Amino acid sequence: MVGPGTGVAPFRGFLQARHVLKEQGQEVGEAHLYFGCRNPEHDYLYKNELEAAQQEGLVKLHTAFSRVDGEEKCYVQHLMRDDAQHLIPLFEEGAHLYICGDGSKMAPDVEATLQQAYADIHGKSAKEAEDWLNQLQQEGRYAKDVWTGI
Repeated sequence: MVGPGTGVAPFRGFLQARHVLKEQGQEVGEAHLYFGCRNPEHDYLYKNELEAAQQEGLVKLHTAFSRVDGEEKCYVQHLMRDDAQHLIPLFEEGAHLYICGDGSKMAPDVEATLQQAYADIHGKSAKEAEDWLNQLQQEGRYAKDVWTGI
């Protein structure tokens, strides 16, 4: 799941569903949530809820902050690039990808990051990596709910 800013809101439902399943004794698979905001002190939406979900073992939370004084900007795609050796094999095991949020910059950057990671790990061309991501979408394993400003 990739949901920077207000894009994280829909993923709360995923985490709540995983909580119920776990309470019912069902096994929940590995899940990752990439969340980003400008400053963790000002706009880290649902911080307590997300961190509690991680503590409960419902999700591995990855946080990126782009406006922390004295630090380089960090965006969700940077974290995903750094996790590529773990993420790309998850797709080969049947993982799904959901992106929600900014469609003008974030979503294309995340897609480019994943395609580059796939190409690097498997020695594929940019076209083959693009086809791989398109195939995930055709299989219903990649969905995005994004918006762009006017």
